[in-house]
Amino acid sequence: MKHIKYYKYSKSKLMPFSFSICLIFLLIEKPVSASHDKVVNFTTSSSIKPFFFVDEQRGLQYELLQAALATNHVKLGQVTFASNLRALRLVKTKKIDCIINSPANSEGLFLTQSLIDYQNSVFYLSKNQLAIDSVQDLKNVSLVGFQNASQYLGQEFLEIAKTHSNYIEVANQKNQVLMLFRERIQAIILEERIFDYYRSQIDSQIKSPVEVTKVKLFGQAPRYIACHDPETAILVNEAISQLKQTNLYQDILLKAERSYSGVSELTK
Repeated sequence: MKHIKYYKYSKSKLMPFSFSICLIFLLIEKPVSASHDKVVNFTTSSSIKPFFFVDEQRGLQYELLQAALATNHVKLGQVTFASNLRALRLVKTKKIDCIINSPANSEGLFLTQSLIDYQNSVFYLSKNQLAIDSVQDLKNVSLVGFQNASQYLGQEFLEIAKTHSNYIEVANQKNQVLMLFRERIQAIILEERIFDYYRSQIDSQIKSPVEVTKVKLFGQAPRYIACHDPETAILVNEAISQLKQTNLYQDILLKAERSYSGVSELTK
C-alpha cells in the first residue's frame, strides 16, 4: 500500500495584494460552489454480478460505495466497466479517478481500506461425497475456476493449477454454475455470493432441489479501491470508515443475502 504524504506549501512567494482582494470577493459572491459535493468516477470489472450490474446503477458493491461516499459528501459519478488490465490503465493514465477491486500491489496508485471482502470457496454436489478438506485434495477432482483464479488463491493453489490436467478457468461465471449442476465437472471455485446469485438465476433449469456442499479452503479476499490522486484516496477511505460505523453497512449486506436466501439454504 502506498503511503500518502502531506506537503507543506512554501511561504517564500506571497500572493499579490490585488489578486488576494479579487479572490476574497469571488469567494463571498459564490459561497455555494465550495459546498458542492466532489464527484469521483470509478472503473471495475465487467463481470461481477451481483456486486455490480453493467448499465444499471445497482448491485451490492455499488450500493455500499454509494452509501459510503454520501457520508463524506462525495458523489458517485460514472462507473466504467472494463477488463482488469484496461481498468488499471484508465486509472494510471488519470482518465478515471479510482479502480474498484484493485490488486494490493498496484504500483503508483493509492489504496483505500477494503469496502467488502470476497469469500472464494469450493462447491460440489453433495451426493458425490467428494473428499475435499485441503487445497491438495483439489488435485483429485475435475475443477473449474473463475478467470485468473490461479493468480488470486495463493501460492499452493497456483502450483496445483500449473500441473492439474483437469483444471480450467472460465470468464463466464454463470457457465461455471451450469457446468456443476449438469455434472460436466466435479467441483467449481467461485465467490460465495456470486454462486448464490447465479444459482438463483438458473433455479428453474434444475429439475429438483439439489444440495451443494461448500468448502472454505481460502481466506477472505479484501476488495481495495485504488486512486491515482492521494487526496481522493483519503476522501474515499474516510467515507468507507464512516459507513462501517453505521447500521446501514450491515443493512445493505443483509438485504443482498435475503434476495437469494432460498437457494443458499441448499448449500451446506
